[in-house]
Amino acid sequence: MSKKYAIVTSSDAKYGDFLINHWLKSLLLNIDRKAMDIIVLDYGLTDDQKKKITPYCKIIRCKKDGHVVNIRFRDMLQFFKGNKYAQIMSIDGGDIIFQSDIMPVFKEHPSEFRIVSEGLDLSTHETALLSKPFTEKMTSDILKMTHQKKGLNAGVIIAPYSKFITLCKFLVKHIKRPAIFGPDQVLVNYFLYKHGFKEIDKKYNFIIATATNKFKIKKGVFLDENNKPIAIIHNAGGADHKRPVRNFGHGPRHNKIKWATYCCLRVYYGLSFIIAPTLRFFLKRKRSVHK
Repeated sequence: MSKKYAIVTSSDAKYGDFLINHWLKSLLLNIDRKAMDIIVLDYGLTDDQKKKITPYCKIIRCKKDGHVVNIRFRDMLQFFKGNKYAQIMSIDGGDIIFQSDIMPVFKEHPSEFRIVSEGLDLSTHETALLSKPFTEKMTSDILKMTHQKKGLNAGVIIAPYSKFITLCKFLVKHIKRPAIFGPDQVLVNYFLYKHGFKEIDKKYNFIIATATNKFKIKKGVFLDENNKPIAIIHNAGGADHKRPVRNFGHGPRHNKIKWATYCCLRVYYGLSFIIAPTLRFFLKRKRSVHK
C-alpha cells in the first residue's frame, strides 16, 4: 500500500481541461498529499492533458466501451484488486470542485460506506429503469428496496477497501447495458440500502440543483449559511444544458447561477413528492403489460 487513502476519478478528452484546471487544481489545495494517491481512469485524454497531470496522479489507461459512469466500476475493480488502500473515495471528475479540507471525511465511520443523500424520493431516478437495463427479478427487487427511500448521489462514495471492492463487483455483474446513462445510480442506491451506509454532511457532495441548505457565491466561492466555503461542490445535471451553474470552476471569475435553469430544477425537484409516485405507477404498469 503506497499511501493510506485513494481518491479516484475518470475523464476523457472532453472533460480533460476541466479536470486539470479546476478539479485537480482545487483538490491539491484541500488534501494531505502525503496520505493520498490521486488516480485518474483515462478514457481518451490527450497526450498534452496526460502530461499535465502525470506529476500529481496515477493515470490508468482504460477502454471506453460504454458510458463512463458505468464502466468506471469495472476499471476501478481491476485497479484496486492489485492496489490496496485503507479508504477509497470514488468521485466524479467533470462537474466537481473542492473548496476546503476533505481529509476529515476519511476518518468518519471508517468501517462503513459514506454517501450524501439528495433528500428526494428515489423514484425520480427510476426513469433509468424504463430502458430495462436489469433483469426482471432485479427490477422487482430494486422497486421493493427503494420504495419511499431518499436518493443517494453516486457522484461521491467513500468506503473501506473491502466494501468498495464488493460494491464494484456488484455493479459490474448487474449493469447489463453499460452504454446507457443511469443504471449505476440506481444500483448504488439499491446496494447501499440493502447493505447499509452512513449518511454524511451534504458539504461533502453539495449538489446545487437539489440543495436545501442556503448558500451564496462570493468571488467564485460557494459559501454556506455561516459564510464558510463548502468542501465539495457538485454542478450535477447529466448534460451541460441541465447544469445550474455557468462557467463552473475554481477561481474568482467562475460560477454564475443560470437562474432559468436553476428555478426550473427547483420546481421539478420540489414536486418530486408528486412526480415520484407517478413514475413508480407507470413503471409498474409497463412491467405488468409486458409480462
